[in-house]
Amino acid sequence: MLSKNVKRYAAVVWQLIMTDLMVFRSSVIGSMIDTSIWTASNVSIVTYLLPLLGMTRDYGPFIAWSTVISIGLFEIYSFVMVLISEIRGERTISSRLILPIPTYLVFVAKACAYACRVLANILAATGVGVFVLILGGRFSAEYFSFWKFGLLVGCLLLFIGFFTLFLASLTKDVYRLSSVWMRLLSPMILIGGNQFSWNTALAFSSTFGYLSLLNPVLYLYEGVHAATLNPDLFLNFWLCIGVALLMTLLFGVIGIKRLKKQINWV
Repeated sequence: MLSKNVKRYAAVVWQLIMTDLMVFRSSVIGSMIDTSIWTASNVSIVTYLLPLLGMTRDYGPFIAWSTVISIGLFEIYSFVMVLISEIRGERTISSRLILPIPTYLVFVAKACAYACRVLANILAATGVGVFVLILGGRFSAEYFSFWKFGLLVGCLLLFIGFFTLFLASLTKDVYRLSSVWMRLLSPMILIGGNQFSWNTALAFSSTFGYLSLLNPVLYLYEGVHAATLNPDLFLNFWLCIGVALLMTLLFGVIGIKRLKKQINWV
C-alpha cells in the first residue's frame, strides 16, 4: 500500500514539475541570451580592463566562477514574484491543492521546477565565462574538478528552489518584494563571497570573517571556487557542500510550513 502511494505521489509531482517547465519553456532562450550578455560583460571587464588598473590577473577566473553562482541566485527574484502571484494574486495554486497528494509535495514540486528552470542559465553562464577566459588566456584546468563542480551546481539548484519558497513565505505581496531583495538577498550575495574569498574577509577583520560564516550563500561561492581554482585558498569543499545541503533543508522546511499556513489565510 505504501509503495503504491509513493508511486502515485511521485507521478503527480512529476506532472506538476513538467507543467511548470512547459510554462517556463517560452522564456528559456531569451533568459539564456540575457545571461550570456551579462556574463560576457561582467567577466570581460574584470579579465581585460581591471588588470590595467592594477587588479591581479587571477581575479578574472575568480569572478567568472562567482558569476555562475550569482546568475542562479538572481533568478530567485523572478521565481518569488511568480509564486507570490500564484498564492496571493490569481491563486492558481488552488487547483493544485486539491490534488491527491500532501500539500507539502505541491511546494516541493515548485522548488524542483525552479531548480530545473535555472539550470539553463547556469549552463549559459558557465559556457560564456569559460569562453571569455580562454580568449584572454586566463583559463586553467589545473585545479578544475568536473565532478566537484557538477555536485556544487546540483546543490546550488536545490538551494535556489527551496530558498525561493522561504523568501516567498516572508513576502506579503509583490510590492514588498523589492524590500526583500534590497534588505536580504542582495546583501547576502554582496558580502557572501561574490567578489572576495573568505580568507580575504578574515584578513580584513576576524570578526567580519567569522560572522560571514553565518551567511549560507558564502558556502556556495566558496564551494565553486574550491572546485575550480586552488582549493587551498578557500573553505573545504565538503564543508561547503554539507552546509549548503543543511541550509537548503532548513529553508525548505521553514518555507513550506509558513506557506501551508498562509494559503489557509488567503
